[in-house]
Amino acid sequence: MNTPAPSVRSPAAPSPAVPAGQAAPFPPPRLPRGRRTVSAVIVAILLLVLGALVAWQAILVQTGREPYGVNASAIAARLRQTPWTDTGVMAAAAVGIALGLVLLGLAVLPSRRRYLRLRETDPVLVTGITPANLRRALSGAAQRVNGINSAETQLTRTTATTVITTSLSMTERLPGAAQDAITVRLEQLDPVEPIAVRVRLNSGGRR
Repeated sequence: MNTPAPSVRSPAAPSPAVPAGQAAPFPPPRLPRGRRTVSAVIVAILLLVLGALVAWQAILVQTGREPYGVNASAIAARLRQTPWTDTGVMAAAAVGIALGLVLLGLAVLPSRRRYLRLRETDPVLVTGITPANLRRALSGAAQRVNGINSAETQLTRTTATTVITTSLSMTERLPGAAQDAITVRLEQLDPVEPIAVRVRLNSGGRR
C-alpha cells in the first residue's frame, strides 16, 4: 500500500476585532447537552427494588414472622464478630465508595454533547447537527469527487479526518480535491467552533 502523507488544513482564522464605537455581536446561544436518562432510570430502578425489599422485610419483622430468605439472627451474630479491619468489610467499603463516586460524577459532570452548533445569519439563533450527521455530510462531500470510491470521516472536537479510497493509479490530486470539497461543505454548514480538515489516502485497492 502506498499512503502519501495526510493533507491538513488549519481552522479558519478568528474574526477581526469589533471597531470602536460599534456594538459587539451577541454570542451564539448554547445548545442543551444530552440527558443521562439511561443512568438515571437504572439507578432509580435499583433504589426502588432495594427500598421495596427493605420495606417488605421490615413488615415481616414487625408482624413477628421470619424475614424471607434472611436469617437476621445469624447475620447480626456474624456482624458482631467481624472487626472493621476484616478484608470483606474493607472490600465492601471500597466498592461502596467507588460506586458513590461514580454516581456523584454522573450527577455533577455535564453529559456529552449531542449536537455541534452551527452559526446562523441571525446572531441570536443557533442550530445544531449531530456528530454522526456531520460525519456523513463530510464523507458525502468527499465521495462526490471524481475518482474517489469511498470516504470515511472520523470526528474529534477540533478535527475532521477523512480517509478516502480510490482505484486510480494517479492519485496526486485526490487528497487536495477531497480537502477542498470537505472545506466547502464545512463553510456551508458553518460550525461555531472551527474544525480542521485532514485527508488521508488509502490506495490499497488501486490498479
